[in-house]
Amino acid sequence: MPQPALPDPLAAAARVTGAAKDLATDLAEGFRRSDRPFKQRSAVVATWLLLAFLSIWVACPPSGPTNSLGAVARFETNIMGAQVLVQNDSRDNWTDVTFTLDDGWRLEKPTVRGGDKLVVPLSAFTRDGQAAPADLRPRQLTIECGEGKAVTPLRAARP
Repeated sequence: MPQPALPDPLAAAARVTGAAKDLATDLAEGFRRSDRPFKQRSAVVATWLLLAFLSIWVACPPSGPTNSLGAVARFETNIMGAQVLVQNDSRDNWTDVTFTLDDGWRLEKPTVRGGDKLVVPLSAFTRDGQAAPADLRPRQLTIECGEGKAVTPLRAARP
């Protein structure tokens, strides 16, 4: 049985490209020939669309937790001393939680509820029975719990 003839993909792409180029040329020529009120209305609509998309983009930034646990962590130094702020942005509770700073300083908590924020002083983290030094500047926090594991960078809190 003979194989059916398949169209050449490069020729098809060239036809589509040519058609798109012709359409764009026709639209540009039609816009050039249009009267001034039409151009002004088009400018108003284009500006409105641009502002609408810009407003949506600003109102809904693509930031937030980027790990499986929905954890957000920051490092902060203030009059209370050095602290690690941890937030459970998920709706799930974390159970049997172990927080580990990059040099092996650990802290264990039985539960962190969904939506909770913890402010933990650096002195609460221990290693070999010693409290973490006050001048420690950790770069990442590892969170291990019954629901999974997440490694999150410790960004400095914004003033």
